[in-house]
Amino acid sequence: MAIQISAFETGHIPAVAAFNRRLLEHGTSWRFPERPEPGWLPRCEGEPLYQEFFLACDGAEVRGAYALQHRAAALRGNVQACANWYLPLSEGFVDPRYAMVAPSLLRDVLRRHPSNFVLGMNGIDSALAQLATRFGFAPRLLPAFVRVEQGGRFAREARVVRKHPWLARTLDVAAATGVAGLGARLVRLALRNGPRLGGARAETVPEFGPWADELWERCRAHYSFVGLRDAATLARIYPAGRPRVERMRITQSGEPLGWAVLQHARMQDNPHFGSLYVGRITDCFAAPEAAPVVIRAAADRLSALGVDVMLSNQSHPAWCGALRRNAFLPAPSTFAFAPSPQLGKQLSAIDPGGRDMHLNRGDGDGPWGHDPRSF
Repeated sequence: MAIQISAFETGHIPAVAAFNRRLLEHGTSWRFPERPEPGWLPRCEGEPLYQEFFLACDGAEVRGAYALQHRAAALRGNVQACANWYLPLSEGFVDPRYAMVAPSLLRDVLRRHPSNFVLGMNGIDSALAQLATRFGFAPRLLPAFVRVEQGGRFAREARVVRKHPWLARTLDVAAATGVAGLGARLVRLALRNGPRLGGARAETVPEFGPWADELWERCRAHYSFVGLRDAATLARIYPAGRPRVERMRITQSGEPLGWAVLQHARMQDNPHFGSLYVGRITDCFAAPEAAPVVIRAAADRLSALGVDVMLSNQSHPAWCGALRRNAFLPAPSTFAFAPSPQLGKQLSAIDPGGRDMHLNRGDGDGPWGHDPRSF
């Protein structure tokens, strides 16, 4: 087997479709896009933010693939080129004859862009995380948070907490007796002593404008690592007109204080949330001290929409603390961040404990995901 890794071209389409069929036949739900031109962040002339697809070919057959997103980041305010790779798929996941495909993909990532990272990986104990560790990556979990708005519906529908029959029966009893519904009332009680908007003003906006550039320039140096979040970048990542996505601008005395990107969707047969109406604080940005107000504005908006449950992943202590102050509870996380050896060395030099990094779902493989039953 001589694996060659190259860019996805039109002539590869039938082989990629066959690759996906073989994965399906072995019971995995993962699929790689079957068109070489990405539907999100395609490469454009003069555009520094884009993604591209690469294939691991064994002759005429495709045995693996991955996506690489080119996006700059600021390290203590200094902007440099960076990349995020995701959706690494290997036939070795289902056929041991191709066990060396995944390591070949990782070597290719490091060759093409040494300063890179990966997000997600199904946690730090997954096979992918263990493989990345062997190549010098350093995985760490990004904290996860949840706020239950409708306790009864959550108890009946949240498959993620109904995996064990005894727990499912307990939750059914809690929903039937009204005990589960106490959650929303406790949230409202907790918020009485939580952060207030004060004189801040929150509004939904159709797009990011020059005010987002001003905020980026003013706040980026607060963080040891933060993906580029100027207006042009945000317009590409969160294009106008996308359904179930809202952009919120928070101002104080007429000046931009921060922003948040929200997603909300009524799930259908979701493996984690059944048919719950789920809201997520996908992305946010401000100076750390403004985090409580930004999170309060975002959570208030999701609550007004009537979601059953809210979610968020955040890395920075100020944003994690802001979620707690706004009645979010810590939850088990499978969302990991792993910088490459080169990027990890840079981060260790400026932030040895990694406490000042600002990372969330907005830094991952897109706000839309790859599962049609989800966002």
